[in-house]
Formats: sequence, C-alpha cells, structure tokens
Amino acid sequence: MFVVVISIASFAINQEKENAKESMPSLVSPKGHDDEWSKWIVGEWEGTAKSDMGKYKDWVTGKGWAQIEFGLNGQFLIMKFQAKITQMSNEYIQYLKETMNMSDEDIEKIRNSTFEEINIQTIDPKTGEIVGYLFDSLRCVAKGKGRREENKEIMEWQWSVCGQGTSIQTTEKVSDDKFIFTEKYTLPDGSVMEDKGVMTRKKITTEKGKQ
Repeated sequence: MFVVVISIASFAINQEKENAKESMPSLVSPKGHDDEWSKWIVGEWEGTAKSDMGKYKDWVTGKGWAQIEFGLNGQFLIMKFQAKITQMSNEYIQYLKETMNMSDEDIEKIRNSTFEEINIQTIDPKTGEIVGYLFDSLRCVAKGKGRREENKEIMEWQWSVCGQGTSIQTTEKVSDDKFIFTEKYTLPDGSVMEDKGVMTRKKITTEKGKQ
C-alpha cells in the first residue's frame, strides 16, 4: 500500500512537469465524518426483529447484534451485523416442506444458522447524499443511496448477485440508546417482504460490574 501511495505522488509530480495547466489529483482526504448522526450511531447494539411476507405474518423472528465504527481515517461508517433465528412460524415450516421439499434436518440447519452483513456508507461531499454498499452471508450485494431527515435515515437499495429487487430501509433514532428500523423489499415478481426491528445500545460493564 505504501508503494501505491508513493507511485501516486510520483505520478502527480511527473504530470506537473509535463503540463502545469492540467488538473492534478489531490492527496488531501476530505474531512472525516463529524455529523451528529454518525457520531451517535457508532457503538455496539443488540436487539430483535421480525419479518412479514405476503400471507406469512411473523414468518421468522430473530435476535441480532451490530458493531458500528468509523473506518479508513473516518471517511466511512462500517457497520457489521450478525443475527440468529429464534423462531419460524408453523405456516412457513409447512411451506418449506411442501414447496421446497425440505426435510426436518434441512429446516433445523436453517434454524441454527447465523446471518451476517457488512454495510459500508459514506457521504458524498459534493451532494450530501449517502452512498452505501452492502454484502451479506447469502451472497447478496446491494448498492444504496439515501438521505437523512431530522432523526431518520432513509436508504434505497438495489440488490444483485444472489439478491433480487429493491428495498427501502428507514432507521429512526428514538433516543441516544435506541433506534428502530423497517425495511420493505419489493421482489421482481411483485411480492413484498417487510422487516421490523428495534436495537438498543449495548451497555459497557466495568471490571467492578458497574455500568
């Protein structure tokens, strides 16, 4: 990586000698994220979520954890999520057996699986628009753009690879230590899935057990 930086600097110097009038690349980073939203959401979170899809209400519920931190000299928010299923509805289990031909063993593997996601966001300094990329353990990839309005962040995602369709995700700050989120997916066949959840800031316990 150090060699790359030196090469960029050398390129800039050589280009300046060849044509001083040309626009040169800047090696000065933009100011890091210092907005109130970014500073507030950094930390460790835990919570619960549920999902509806068509006639299947609360077809799956789960618990999750999130670690959110600044990365690359404060230029990005890096959000790592992990979730586990706590319950699947009887209707959904029946669907898996009858439509997907899954055995009890297959369903148990799903029930015991862990879902992971990495969400990387930054703010375009020219437009103020939020730009994000998301990758998850189902090999889904999403590119997003969005905005912040008072105590809400609204992101629109376009899914690809193993993901399909689009989604709109709304994160709402309830307090310094709590936020709620909803994400509504529209799939290519027109069906809709909606996730809802609540996250609370994970308390930091000292060696003496005080919070």
